[in-house]
Amino acid sequence: LSTRAMAALAKEIRACTESEDFDLGGYGQSQISDLFTAAFSEPIVSAKMVGFRFTVGGGKKVRQKYGDDMPKYCRDSLRALGFEEDRGASAVLACQGMFKYQHDTDKDLKFIHVFPKVDTAAAAAASKGDGDEEEEPITVAGMKLEELPPAHLCTIVSLETMQRLVAKKCPSFSQKRALLKALKEMAQKITGFEERMSNMQQLTAEEDELYNSVQSLPEKVEALEGQLEGMIGGGHLTKAELEIMMAELEGKKEQLDAMLKTAQSQGKKTTKLEENQAVLNGKLDSLKAVQPAVARRPQDREILTLRKQLKDLEAIENSKQLVALEDMKKLNAKGQIMERLAELEAERKGWYFEAVPPDDHLKTPAAGKSGGGG
Repeated sequence: LSTRAMAALAKEIRACTESEDFDLGGYGQSQISDLFTAAFSEPIVSAKMVGFRFTVGGGKKVRQKYGDDMPKYCRDSLRALGFEEDRGASAVLACQGMFKYQHDTDKDLKFIHVFPKVDTAAAAAASKGDGDEEEEPITVAGMKLEELPPAHLCTIVSLETMQRLVAKKCPSFSQKRALLKALKEMAQKITGFEERMSNMQQLTAEEDELYNSVQSLPEKVEALEGQLEGMIGGGHLTKAELEIMMAELEGKKEQLDAMLKTAQSQGKKTTKLEENQAVLNGKLDSLKAVQPAVARRPQDREILTLRKQLKDLEAIENSKQLVALEDMKKLNAKGQIMERLAELEAERKGWYFEAVPPDDHLKTPAAGKSGGGG
């Protein structure tokens, strides 16, 4: 494991504002010590308590990834930083500077849970923008982590973290496909950096920072391609997504058929074109056999409920009758409902929402009908 990758993971941990999971497979004693020192020697700036679960061992299927002494190395490193072990610790402010070991027998995995010291005052001051001196923000290619485009962020985080981000931010086939395209463009950009350096051309400071932050980009592209193939094979494409894929493949088929016809008329070899034609026809036949899925998200039920509540409140506001006390109480909650609805809708959209077909957008059903859409 490279020092650069370890430093990037430490930065990622310190930038977290929510509890997260990380896999320490492949880490040795000195690397664990360096990681924990970089991540936890100073309080993490966060508006609330956070906790981190590190996978440090397991049964026969995963044992080769972890040394038998990894839990001990983690304990020793954390104790050296002043952390105390407490089996009852959890992600609450009262448990700052604590950790605990867990052997999950159901999953047959071993974890170290770390509950770091957090600086909520610094987070509050930063959110108010009171002009006080702030910790220098983590930047990559001249941008803060929260400002990075999705492909940039996925390029610099670990493969495991990228997969968690993809599951949360790109739930649909269309969104994953858009991210894959962006990651391939990023890979071309990194290749361009390497070509320039081989020609003794200097990168800009921002380009150099991005280049030195890249982690396992080819593996990430391969993993995302595998997810897309799995979604097709598993029948997870909506009717609109299937129609888009079919239209694209039909377009390629027309071009290939024309190329084949031209080659035949000119007496050229057509073996390769015929092989490509067979592969393309196979893909088309496979897609035709796929049953479309209905796009549903965990937020849908609450979103539809809140939309209905707002509609009911609008009816009360537009009513010419005297508003009852009970209805006044409901109206007072309108701001909170709108705020929660906006939060859920933004969470539901995720990344590359513009790539989602309009037919898959969540629609509020007519009265008496159940909801649908993606």
